[in-house]
Amino acid sequence: MQTRTANIYLDDNIILHIVMLKGVRVDMEDAIDNMLVVRNLVKNEPCVKLIDVREGLKMGQKVKSFLDSKDVQKKTKARAIYTNNSVKKITLNFFLKYNSNSIPTKFFTDYALAIDWLKTFQ
Repeated sequence: MQTRTANIYLDDNIILHIVMLKGVRVDMEDAIDNMLVVRNLVKNEPCVKLIDVREGLKMGQKVKSFLDSKDVQKKTKARAIYTNNSVKKITLNFFLKYNSNSIPTKFFTDYALAIDWLKTFQ
């Protein structure tokens, strides 16, 4: 299903893909819309997510706070963030080690590795 900011679908491995569209900025309405699509696709059950940000991802602090809320987070078992920027991947994975977020999160530049890592959380 496509929203204004993302293409969202479940693959054959029951991994939720959120592919961010090029040049969009996620506002609060978009974040809520995306969350409702996700919950509908996974029948409101916790899932593993691959978030593809190769085309970019822009959002304000209010949206980030919403996405970090317990209500949203409790529906995520693990998330892989797929990027095409190796420097960003290394830097962000380093900072994730010191993040208090309880959801396993890792940045990848290799799609197959991201999928394999997510499968370990199913």
